[in-house]
Amino acid sequence: MTKEEILKKLKFDTQIRELSQNTQDEYYTKAKLFQDYYDKSAIELDFNDIKNYLYM
Repeated sequence: MTKEEILKKLKFDTQIRELSQNTQDEYYTKAKLFQDYYDKSAIELDFNDIKNYLYM
């Protein structure tokens, strides 16, 4: 799955869960920043990548 496909799926999932627009935007932004930081799609990243990103 590409980075764009992940973000598209995230957008769809947050819409069908009826999250507020602000929450949807925040989830999208955070996921995009995370993927862009490692220049990989989210499914290619593991727990250590997440931990390192959070503690940078």
